[in-house]
Amino acid sequence: MAWTVVAKPAGEEDRWHQYLNRGTEYYYAGQSDSAKVYLEQVFSMDPDEKMTAARYLLDIALAQDDTLGINQYALYLAENYDLTITQERQKSHRRIIIIVAASLLLLLLMIWVILRLRKANRKQRLVHDRERQAYDRERQAYDQQLNAAQTAIERQTFEDLQRQTKEILSRGNQRKRILEAFNAVYPHAYERLKSTYPDLSDQEYDLLILNFLEFRIKEEAEILELSQNTVMKYRSNLLKKVGKDPVAGLLKESSTI
Repeated sequence: MAWTVVAKPAGEEDRWHQYLNRGTEYYYAGQSDSAKVYLEQVFSMDPDEKMTAARYLLDIALAQDDTLGINQYALYLAENYDLTITQERQKSHRRIIIIVAASLLLLLLMIWVILRLRKANRKQRLVHDRERQAYDRERQAYDQQLNAAQTAIERQTFEDLQRQTKEILSRGNQRKRILEAFNAVYPHAYERLKSTYPDLSDQEYDLLILNFLEFRIKEEAEILELSQNTVMKYRSNLLKKVGKDPVAGLLKESSTI
């Protein structure tokens, strides 16, 4: 016996579904005769639920010892068992194919999103790097301008001090006036020099300042009222004791504090 699928009119599907539900309700309630009425209609008219109805009807026929019903429903189930299994397998295969296809689509979507995010991140990093490079160039140019301006100011201050001290050479009491001019431009530098090198004499301190101001040996000898040979000897000894240009080093350290 072949299982032929017949197209059902509109509304028929709900009708036979309701009949199947009623038949099973009566079956489980122990009302076999009532269940048989609904299930036989489903078996006769609804090809989609015929197998289900046949199973219940076979149980009822066995319970009622209905030989004709047993033969009819058992034979139908036996003939259509393979077809049912095949249809179930086909449905299962279709579900697996749908799940695999959906998983692949989801995986492709995730890969696309990840690639887009990575591309956006790379683009953002490039923009950030360009902005950082531009900032670094501007900062470097600003620092160079600032250093140049600061150097120019420091040089101008030093030259002004040199000019003042040169003018003092033509006046009396030169040593005192030069120290006053130096202390006016670099406050506390003289005291810092003494605290750093406490073993020097007053003349050596004064000579260090005159060396810093780039006086010549002849001028230093005149200011300190010493001979040029003595000044040269002082210079040689100071070079061994404190090195070259200690005043400039002290002033540089104080400007960075």
